Amino acid sequence: MKRLRIVVTALAIATCLPAVASVDPTRPAIASASVSSNDEAVAGELALQSIFKRSTGYSAIISGKSYRVGDTLNEYTVSKINPKNVVITDGRQQKILRMYAYEIKKLASLLTRWFCLQR
Repeated sequence: MKRLRIVVTALAIATCLPAVASVDPTRPAIASASVSSNDEAVAGELALQSIFKRSTGYSAIISGKSYRVGDTLNEYTVSKINPKNVVITDGRQQKILRMYAYEIKKLASLLTRWFCLQR
């Protein structure tokens, strides 16, 4: 019975791993707080690549250039830099630039917990 449980658990994890591994969690992604026809143009241009915490606050690398709160990029202004995302506004709408999808880490964490509980 114990061997059957181990085999079933291993098969369950093995079937889930390719789905988790096929998505690159470090690939820059853009998620917006509001949707407009401009989103497609912005999505092709802006990519959040890094966020740094410095003694003077956070800075972010967006599409290869360094920005701080208050800096302008294209028609947007950097309004907030958080540890996991950057908020940009153009006066009418705001957009959130994210480093990567955190749902992938959540799924991997849940699978790990489930596997550990089965032991």
